[in-house]
Amino acid sequence: MLGANLVGFQIHEYARHFQQTCSRLLGAEATPDGLQLEDRFVDVVNLPIGIDPVYIRERRANNSVKKWIETIRERYKGKRLIVARDKLDHVRGVRQKLLSYELFLNKNPQWRNQTVLIQVAMSSSEKSDLDAAVSDIVTRVNSSWANLAYQPVVYLKQDIDFPQYLALLTCADALMITSQREGMNLTSHEYLFCQDGEVLPDKKHGSLILSEFTGTSSLFGGHELAVNPWDYRACADAIK
Repeated sequence: MLGANLVGFQIHEYARHFQQTCSRLLGAEATPDGLQLEDRFVDVVNLPIGIDPVYIRERRANNSVKKWIETIRERYKGKRLIVARDKLDHVRGVRQKLLSYELFLNKNPQWRNQTVLIQVAMSSSEKSDLDAAVSDIVTRVNSSWANLAYQPVVYLKQDIDFPQYLALLTCADALMITSQREGMNLTSHEYLFCQDGEVLPDKKHGSLILSEFTGTSSLFGGHELAVNPWDYRACADAIK
């Protein structure tokens, strides 16, 4: 990596760790702009990735997205929607999220029948007992509080197409990301963009519950709903 003229990282924390490592192991001089080697200078910069707002705005204007928005709003009328879309692996914290939501419902009976967590779980190459553990939590939560007209957790074990995804982000009252470690989570960027009120001007801007262990959390800086995914009580309070 030090053979390059410029080394870029998603967030400042990663860049700082790289500079500290090079300084301690190789004796390179770390400066605010990079690393001074014996015969040359390597720029070390923070280059976070982002989203394409023009593309998202164009896709969101599609009739299929509008139809899905109507379907979701009608299906969950009067409910507060918490949405999530993650790969089903340990680092994404899906299990921690569901346990936090279960605790939220236990502590706040007034919100039962009023909130729905829609969890989209995309397949992962990681094969473990996680799938069974997550399914057990979903079954336990739904068997505790579901009825003919209400299901507290909607668990989709496959990805959804892009129109459904944009519609879900637009209708959501909260997006919940509980990754144990992650770089830049662009779902949070797309969610905030879809909450601009352009499509649903009568809807209040939704909340973002974001793991403090994501690079996005450090980029947004000081977000009031930044959480430790291992602290179930704090996550449950953030939902409230």
